[in-house]
Amino acid sequence: MLHRRLGRTNLEISCVSFGGLPVTFIPPEEAIKVINAAIDEGMNYFDLDEGPAQFHDRAYIDSQNKIGKILKTRRNEVYIGVKTMRKKKDEVLEDIKRAHELLVRGTSRKIIDIFHLAFVDYDYHLKEITAPDGAIEGLKEAKKQGLINYTLVAGHNRGVLIDAVKTGAFDAVEFPFNIVEREVIDDLIPFANTMDIGTIVMKPLGGGQFGEVAAAQLKWILEKPITAVIPGTKTVEEVKMNAAFGRTLQKVTESELKQLEEFGKRMAKIYCHRCGYCLPCSQGIMIFGLLDILLAGVLSFEKKKIAYLQAVEKGFLVPASKCTACGECIPRCPYELPIPDIMKQVVEKFGI
Repeated sequence: MLHRRLGRTNLEISCVSFGGLPVTFIPPEEAIKVINAAIDEGMNYFDLDEGPAQFHDRAYIDSQNKIGKILKTRRNEVYIGVKTMRKKKDEVLEDIKRAHELLVRGTSRKIIDIFHLAFVDYDYHLKEITAPDGAIEGLKEAKKQGLINYTLVAGHNRGVLIDAVKTGAFDAVEFPFNIVEREVIDDLIPFANTMDIGTIVMKPLGGGQFGEVAAAQLKWILEKPITAVIPGTKTVEEVKMNAAFGRTLQKVTESELKQLEEFGKRMAKIYCHRCGYCLPCSQGIMIFGLLDILLAGVLSFEKKKIAYLQAVEKGFLVPASKCTACGECIPRCPYELPIPDIMKQVVEKFGI
């Protein structure tokens, strides 16, 4: 497996690494087989996810029961990235201490390699994390206590992420990048590289929507100046397929590039770029979050429904049923997506 330097952390991580969301929805015994296979194939960075558990007090228990068991014996073979969606100093410190206790305490390297502030998508999120009682202060305290090594900011809005990188508080940045969401190649990626910030690509396959062009898509991304891609992985077969693209870089052929461009044009008619221009919604709906849940192909319908309903129950999301079809979002969307109609689809599929 080829490795690339993760910016100023100087960590050498596999250019194809492990996206952890799908394994949150499979039993521990299956997940352990998949994760061990990924390590055997040369993947050494694992981007952990808590799935629906991140919306309640069971965060990190799923990871403890899966990769946590592997870390007991294979800790020195991997780096882990652990996330929180919370934005206050005390909340973030609480999550870091909990993750540390459940995941790395008792292993041969008793520190979280990279801790993420995830879902930093809006300007008000940035204000929250940079406040005197904000999440960044929690990260600083956790470093002082020896609980974490490095920090990462993750989100879907490249403008907000650029501003987050400018704070100097983060060692790496994680963002979507694919044939449809390619704008980052002109701003976020070069800016991060100039600042010596590691770059990790989430949703390289559009959350499972790009299956028909998966091979060409991974080749195309790996040709770009990024550190690593983290496609979501839930089977040993997917691990082996993804790992193959990280052993020897393969150039995209002319026919593959044409296929990608044609696919991109077709997908752009329904694919949300998460630019945030549709916001604010008068009802408080996080529009692109709901579009993500509706269209993502990584998870089954039932699992998406569980995640959505739990997020609504805990107050992390305003349900699509609150949409009044006022139409204010439509002219704001640069991609002319029929947002009110899509909100109706969410209600029809998930019930609220």
